[in-house]
Amino acid sequence: MLDFTFQSATQLIVGKGVENQTGEWIKRYGGTRVLVHHDSGYVKISGLVDRIVKTIKDAGIEVVELGGVVPNPRLSLVHEGIALCRKEKVDFLLAIGGGSVIDSAKAIGMGVPYAGDVWDFFIKKEIPVKALPLGVVITIAATGSELSNDTVITNEQNNLKRPCPYDINRPVFAIENPELTMTLPPFQTFSGVVDIFSHSMERYFNDQTGGNELTDRLAEAIFLTCMDCGRVLMDDPNDYAARANLMVAASLSHNGLTGMGRTADWASHLIEHELSGEFDVTHGAGMAVIIPAWMKHVYKDNPGIFLKWATRVMGVSYDYEKPERTIVEAIYRLECFFKSMGMPIRISELKEIKVEVTEAIMRKMAERAPFGEDGTIGALKKLNADDIAEIYRLAL
Repeated sequence: MLDFTFQSATQLIVGKGVENQTGEWIKRYGGTRVLVHHDSGYVKISGLVDRIVKTIKDAGIEVVELGGVVPNPRLSLVHEGIALCRKEKVDFLLAIGGGSVIDSAKAIGMGVPYAGDVWDFFIKKEIPVKALPLGVVITIAATGSELSNDTVITNEQNNLKRPCPYDINRPVFAIENPELTMTLPPFQTFSGVVDIFSHSMERYFNDQTGGNELTDRLAEAIFLTCMDCGRVLMDDPNDYAARANLMVAASLSHNGLTGMGRTADWASHLIEHELSGEFDVTHGAGMAVIIPAWMKHVYKDNPGIFLKWATRVMGVSYDYEKPERTIVEAIYRLECFFKSMGMPIRISELKEIKVEVTEAIMRKMAERAPFGEDGTIGALKKLNADDIAEIYRLAL
């Protein structure tokens, strides 16, 4: 186990009807003039935004509203939100929705007190030191952005999708009513299941030092919860317990808990970011395509942790004659699970991509990844542009 520090400062409020407490929580954290940020979609049409806004106004707090967030949230809307907050003297942000809305709000929060362009933080030109406080009302179990220190924004001028992971991004509170997720289309629900799985996967599989039995088990619990609850929701989308467990799993999968004592990998996410930056792919669906391809490319570099996952999580019997077959079978079972939820498992199955993904396109995406100083991404296996291009080929 590596030395580590752990922080999870967000207050998590879970239960039926807890969104009706939103105004009280904003008041508790000192908000007097709030930007309510959302996607202008179902949360607005259904009346949820208006219902929450009423709780805020009833608490004596003024409200400014900004909708329009889209999947893979855009830098242009972030710029609009920053200007609006400055004009209206906003001192608190509330995101109502899923990861895209939360990420957009986080970027706005960093940008308001910063004199330069907020994109500077995403290209590592500057480090954020101040942000407006942010509260969240979650409507989908997926990204875990409600408890994480990360935000991901797409610069539509050059199709670059980049993360910005700093503790300053953590919301002060997150409100989760599992009932709010019951109206989601199946594709969004199950894209969320893959996303939850992926966040602990990025931490779990880079166990180079060993001695992490506790965090191994925590991550494995996340994996099993995703699979068990995913199967339940295929049969009964209104199962409250499954919805609740997935919401909490999403939050705990990305708040750093399953990464204690180890170094995270994140190569799969960075590879998918190039795919969704180029083609505007739904992130969870993109991860369903990239994860198995990444596994096939890297498992030989740390077969021990893959064997542990194969036997403990995927239920594969250990093949003592050829242990590698145990891993290959586990990856196949994972693909089957994703497919059973209606998720794509090949690039050719991604509904957003309307053109042939040629060798030239794969090479462009591979070379555009945000490489470190050594020209690689990832930790379990250091991946260069040739490796990334091969993972795209495996995913075709």
